[in-house]
Amino acid sequence: MKIEVLYFDGCPNYEPALERVRALLMEEGVSAQVSEVHVPDEAGARAVGFLGSPSIRVNGLDVEPAARSAREFGMMCRTYFVGGQREGLPSSEMIRRALREAHAAELAGRACCEPVQTTPRDGQKSRGTPLLMAGSVVAAIVASLCCILPIVFALTGFSILGASALFAAWRPYLLALTFGLLGVGYYFAYRPTVTDCAPGETCSIPSTRRSGRLALWLVTVAVILFAAFPFYSRVVADALLSDSSQGLAGRVIPPAPAVARATIVIEGMDCSACATAVENRLKAVAGVRKAIVSFEHKKAEIDYAPHSASMEQMEKAIQEAGYRVAKT
Repeated sequence: MKIEVLYFDGCPNYEPALERVRALLMEEGVSAQVSEVHVPDEAGARAVGFLGSPSIRVNGLDVEPAARSAREFGMMCRTYFVGGQREGLPSSEMIRRALREAHAAELAGRACCEPVQTTPRDGQKSRGTPLLMAGSVVAAIVASLCCILPIVFALTGFSILGASALFAAWRPYLLALTFGLLGVGYYFAYRPTVTDCAPGETCSIPSTRRSGRLALWLVTVAVILFAAFPFYSRVVADALLSDSSQGLAGRVIPPAPAVARATIVIEGMDCSACATAVENRLKAVAGVRKAIVSFEHKKAEIDYAPHSASMEQMEKAIQEAGYRVAKT
């Protein structure tokens, strides 16, 4: 705020006017630059629009609203209409109103014209949100690879070579990363934002933001399905691998006159899908009549024809599936 006190030499009211301005600034708690403008002659009076001494302007406007359109410039003592009579000083209330008017105008100008610090707009933050959603899905898939890999390798015929055990060890950390990324995604999707729209207008919640929230919920469903895969992996494995034992064996085992039963303890199984993968490997061994692998009990119950299958062959099938036979 800029305040000017205009005067000419010899004006008796100049100093009292200056003191009154400074006292009111302290009372109002307003910071302002106070300039003393000396008017030397008639030419100077016309040049600065001098209405008489003392004159007080706040941000270029006279403290007396009625005098702002006046054009009677000259070297004269000025009077103000205060309380029904003329006085040589503007009243404190007149100056106070001018200070408050200028202060309010400055605040309004800042709100209108200065940059407003806002949260990133939808277009800006949406660039990061898809990455968060994609990252959470990938992390959820990797966290469940311990149970996905046995099915994949059983279908392809390869050995998992202990990979599922590695992913099982990292599963808690990967799940923490998964839901951490989702949490950050929800923060960006639902945190309050400052917009240029009035409440209730269409632009107050942009369509891109609404679609982003919908995508986030769909991703959340996918993440939960992947993260919970170990709990229903046996159903999926049974559905995908139910007919694979015959395909792997390549032939139907003829009836045998004698059947033996073997129990083999298996190490390294991390979920029920692992049990299904081992079970299908065992069924593919020629001479195996029946194989039931329990993930809960970590063992396989096998009915086989002794003349066609041996313990070495069955243990080798378990090892080829990527698991270990416990030594008894």
